[in-house]
Amino acid sequence: MNLKIYSGDSLEELVEVLKIAIARRSLVIIFGECRVDYEGRAASRLELGERVVIIKQDGALLVHRPHGYSPVNWQPSTAIIEVAFKPSVGLVLHAVRDKPREYLTVVFIQVGLVVVGELVDQGEFTMYLEERDMRDILAENPWIIEEDLRVLGVEKPIGEGYVDIYALDKSGRHVLVELKRITATREAALQLYRYVEVYKKEYGETPRGILIAPSFAPTALETLTRLGLEYRYVDLKKLWEFFKKRGSRRVRLQEFFKK
Repeated sequence: MNLKIYSGDSLEELVEVLKIAIARRSLVIIFGECRVDYEGRAASRLELGERVVIIKQDGALLVHRPHGYSPVNWQPSTAIIEVAFKPSVGLVLHAVRDKPREYLTVVFIQVGLVVVGELVDQGEFTMYLEERDMRDILAENPWIIEEDLRVLGVEKPIGEGYVDIYALDKSGRHVLVELKRITATREAALQLYRYVEVYKKEYGETPRGILIAPSFAPTALETLTRLGLEYRYVDLKKLWEFFKKRGSRRVRLQEFFKK
């Protein structure tokens, strides 16, 4: 592990530090006061605040606020990251992604600390459950999703696809549940929305749509909210523990979903 820390440097001095680090594909962590603008599939503005900006060794860029575990803005591996100092503006990071075309601009008016270095990580990552196991556990125990939910079927054909769980809630309204065992993206939210729209056309009623995943990309949450869809967080490790003890005991709803 090779890390260098920069503290007390002016914004002008940090420009050269960051340019060299980004060119070398180093890990960069910046603590400072910034504002953030995004333009691409949507548009957003985040006003000034003290935040942590991380540029990973593959070019991924994340902006974290002091609370919550998900970044408020982020870019996957980014084609271009430019750094410049503009008098009366500040230190500007401009990230451009090609497919889809997206722009993320972070403007620092003050930087307290910068960490630059390289990390080596070859550890194996183990996913606890396959999606079908996740589906089966939730279908057999629908109260994990929602109290008094009754499952009518799994892998129900909807248009050209299949929704994971088809259910009925306590008020008699049909529910379409889509599952993701990794971070749910905007595409997952749009997939669920398509199921809801096709179902509405075929059956003449609007079902509830619920997306379940261990985590959600910010764009997924924005899309779900805008389209009137619901979402639930699930802890896959706890679901895996339940899978191992399948049928031995019932676990409270609160043990599964994060607050």
